Amino acid sequence: LEFKSILFVPKRAPFDMFEKKKKQNNIKLYVRRVFISDNCDDLCPEWLSFVKGIVDSEDLPLNISREMLQQNKILKEIKK
Repeated sequence: LEFKSILFVPKRAPFDMFEKKKKQNNIKLYVRRVFISDNCDDLCPEWLSFVKGIVDSEDLPLNISREMLQQNKILKEIKK
């Protein structure tokens, strides 16, 4: 399993951290530098919604659907 990620964790959590209207996940998923998904909720728990970043994996297939993405073993390993 090979992936690269860049995550930005602010010094302090934002004041509106627990607001429901806010975009929950700011982590974008790429496969071989090709954009796949903007809201990949499986990568980060809800209480870390203030973390921003990207994850690029070489092992995921390029023609992946959302249903396959939710059940993919590689994505579960990246989440850990």
